[in-house]
Amino acid sequence: MKKTIFLLALIISIISCKKENEMNIEATITGLKKGTVYLQKIQDSSLINLDSIVINGNDTFTLSTIVDAPELFYIYVDKVDGIEYNDRVTFFGEKGELKLNTHLNKINSKVIITGSKNHRIYTEYQNSLKNINTKLGVANIEFIQAQLKNDQEAIVRLDKKISKLMRSKYLRAIQFALNHKRTSVAAFIGAREIPEANVKYLDTIYNGLSKKAKNTVYGIELATLIKARK
Repeated sequence: MKKTIFLLALIISIISCKKENEMNIEATITGLKKGTVYLQKIQDSSLINLDSIVINGNDTFTLSTIVDAPELFYIYVDKVDGIEYNDRVTFFGEKGELKLNTHLNKINSKVIITGSKNHRIYTEYQNSLKNINTKLGVANIEFIQAQLKNDQEAIVRLDKKISKLMRSKYLRAIQFALNHKRTSVAAFIGAREIPEANVKYLDTIYNGLSKKAKNTVYGIELATLIKARK
């Protein structure tokens, strides 16, 4: 009898723990009539599916997974159009109830996600780099064109311009991470966005992280990176 009670208590405890760490995403993709939607993340350098749902007429649906710590997730819409990765939303997920609203024709550019504090910070970070990223995109295209024309003067000029823009991007990323130093997003920036930055800046970012942020996949990656570079 005691053994049965213990097993029941253990099962209830496991179920309760799963619910506490669950991320539920209520999503609406206006215009989506048919296809399969996947909730994904990168694990051990591979993109894995965490949940999925087949859509057949209803553009509102729910996806769920267990989240141990905040990290990047993806919602991929397979419309069976033969073009991979063009229908993907990137977001910073965390446990709790999230809402996602977007339109099929502008799935990533018009997306609105609420319920995730880390995603709000991640969006701020992306917006802070938007201008620099646009300039980098243009400069890189011009650099390739100069190479095709073998225009050495333009190649040298554009190489300097790209280096200057990259330096500005790194400095802005570092400053953003330091301004949000206790968050999982700061750990992500250090580990994934600016791994080649001066180790003293990475060290400062890591030391400012909260205990929870240090224990995320990005916090652990950042600690390993710093140790390897010292």
